[in-house]
Amino acid sequence: MTDTTMREHRKAKPSPFASGRLISRIAAATFAFIGLGLVAGQAQAGCTNHILAAEKEFNIPKGMLLAVSLVESGGGGTPSPYIMNVRGRAVFPGNETEAARYLRDSKGNLRDGVFAGCMQLSLAHHKQAFRPVEKIVNPEANVRYAARYLVQLRQEVGSWAGAVARYNGSAGFKAAAYQCKVQRQLVSLGAEQSASLIDARNCGDTDAPSIAPRTRRAFEQHSNTPVG
Repeated sequence: MTDTTMREHRKAKPSPFASGRLISRIAAATFAFIGLGLVAGQAQAGCTNHILAAEKEFNIPKGMLLAVSLVESGGGGTPSPYIMNVRGRAVFPGNETEAARYLRDSKGNLRDGVFAGCMQLSLAHHKQAFRPVEKIVNPEANVRYAARYLVQLRQEVGSWAGAVARYNGSAGFKAAAYQCKVQRQLVSLGAEQSASLIDARNCGDTDAPSIAPRTRRAFEQHSNTPVG
């Protein structure tokens, strides 16, 4: 991983949409048909534990990285380890090997417009941080990179709220809307102290997002992380 790689993501994210919103909507509908229990179990093992460990290791406010992942890949109320957005199309690989196949086209070239894994990392802007590049779909590597990236953004902008706003490359109204989505996930998790770091006065009133029981239990059982 290099600082240059992280700065590249911040400068421009070419996608005209926030991949997490698209992925979450499609995933929520799809999970009802493909066996929610199995998928939730995979996501629990593949994302949630790595996310909670990374929050503690990198001193990220409790629940904040998890809330970001729920916005990005959390259809069904739990982060999904292998779900991908391939040029606007949601795909649901069953394992890491299968997910890696979607990174390249039929000629072996890396695809444009691919967002991968628990944290929906942009292949175009983060590929240089992974050797080999296929490691971007490894749940632990995906999560740890995203954690370091979020911490770097916080150091650069001076607040966790600002870091969240810039995480997915949006600006202006879209960045504010993204903040609100993360803040609502924090409230739904019961992470009120972390949620208070994001100004929600302009977020409006919407129903709290649902959190899968296994994800909520894992979060509640995890040791506290300092907030600040």
